Amino acid sequence: MTTIMTPVESLLADLVAIPSMNPMGRGRTGKEYTEQAIADYVVGYLKRHFVDAELQEHLPGRPNVLATISAGAPDTVLLEAHLDTVHADGMIIEPFKPDVRDGKLFGRGSCDTKGSMAAFLQAAVESVKSPKQLRHNILLLFVSDEEYKFAGAQFAARRGIRADFGIAGEPTQLKIVRAHKGVTRWKIATRGVAAHSAYPERGKNAIYSMSKVIGRLEEYAAKLYAADPHPVLGSPSLSVGVVEGGQAVNVVPDRCWIEIDRRTLPNETTESVLTPVKSLLDGLNDWEMKEPHLSVGGMEVAANAPIVRSLARSIKDVCGDVVVEGAQYATDAGIYNAVGIPTVVFGPGDIAQAHTESEYLELHQLSQAVDIIRRFLTT
Repeated sequence: MTTIMTPVESLLADLVAIPSMNPMGRGRTGKEYTEQAIADYVVGYLKRHFVDAELQEHLPGRPNVLATISAGAPDTVLLEAHLDTVHADGMIIEPFKPDVRDGKLFGRGSCDTKGSMAAFLQAAVESVKSPKQLRHNILLLFVSDEEYKFAGAQFAARRGIRADFGIAGEPTQLKIVRAHKGVTRWKIATRGVAAHSAYPERGKNAIYSMSKVIGRLEEYAAKLYAADPHPVLGSPSLSVGVVEGGQAVNVVPDRCWIEIDRRTLPNETTESVLTPVKSLLDGLNDWEMKEPHLSVGGMEVAANAPIVRSLARSIKDVCGDVVVEGAQYATDAGIYNAVGIPTVVFGPGDIAQAHTESEYLELHQLSQAVDIIRRFLTT
């Protein structure tokens, strides 16, 4: 039996069918590991609905999509979602053959975060049909490389996007996330002297040196966790997630490195994260701290901010109940808040389904998300 889909469900199916996996720095190549095809589709979709859109490329094959809908309104809302997904390794469903069953659409990216993208696009093009009803100008922004380095959002911020407030699409189960943590990631390396393992005294073991570094980091992580918590987000955290060293078991290792993940609170900066770590490693020898390869700030939007109040009214009209909360993960919203655009996180889907082997989106949430955003834009 043929499944009859609504326009937004068909749109989501089209988006899921276009691979846009992030290579995640692993050297994976091919058009399925870029956002080019899905960006071209989004531009074409908007133009078919009489909305001018453009590509802004920050790396070859890694463009953002930008479109503006002017209603002559006094303010502008940013509607943003990311184009990329994680890889499809190990999935037990066909990742790019969207399958609708049991009220869900299955496929890679359906939940994170092509559902939000589809909802924003559908609500925007429906609103354009009655431009006099629009209460806000609309800036549509769909960015590349969120899953790895947040590079698309950072590129857009550097180019000077302008909006009065914003909504970053992520799977929140239609809840408003008004605060979330940031993340800083960097590496520390230790140096040693290689020697045959039969004569370890002739060398210097870089792994032994790293064990002392890790010991101090573990103590510092415990202190962070015990510090006074943020009222919404709790305590900051630090975790050593990767360790690598040595060449072979019969060689005294001359190198070792670790990768650190530090979850930050909204008032923390890259400098305030790194300075205490440098201080606690003083007195240890032969270590080197690399510059962070990722640093995105946390964010907090006031509970009574206009974007929170207005979006909450629209959610209440559609769903009856409104939940406003914080989140432990980082999103593009941290970047937009840092450049003066109060941005909350909102979208259909459950974060627990993101990146999973059988990722799906519940379609009733997709429909509700369209209604919520349309009401936000027009009432």
